[in-house]
Amino acid sequence: MQGKFDYLSELLKSVRKQLLDEVDALSDKQLNQKLSEDKWSVSQVIRHLIFIDEIVLPALKKAVQQEKSMRVVDKNIAFILDRKNKLRSPFPDPSTVFMSKDELLKKLNHVRTPLIEYLGQLTEETVFEDKSMVHPLFGPMNIKQILEFMALHEKRHIEQIKELKESI
Repeated sequence: MQGKFDYLSELLKSVRKQLLDEVDALSDKQLNQKLSEDKWSVSQVIRHLIFIDEIVLPALKKAVQQEKSMRVVDKNIAFILDRKNKLRSPFPDPSTVFMSKDELLKKLNHVRTPLIEYLGQLTEETVFEDKSMVHPLFGPMNIKQILEFMALHEKRHIEQIKELKESI
């Protein structure tokens, strides 16, 4: 049976596939190459996305388990795709320690799988619009929008990787 929010799982899978396709032809050296002090390497971008997946799942589980529901008005999040809008991550910069492509991609797949599996376990009674989490930059957001934001955020970083690849 198709769940009301299965499209979120499909969206997250689709964007992750785009990311994997984008880095597929890169070597270990290219992934870890830092073009300048003020720019992340492709490896750092991937580590940042791994970190996001790692922190979202426990927060998502906690939000779903909360008995109280709090409807939060949707925010305009589409702007995240515009790379001209420079945003500084509220999290520490990812490590620059060399990591092989195999290691990176294994971790990347390892962290997304439990999130997708968890979403598949949720029932129709879980109303994502009535459950909220606090985003570090944008404040309270409903779960549906947090998951949509994750996909847009990853697309933004895919564009960043494309920019980096032009200079590698």
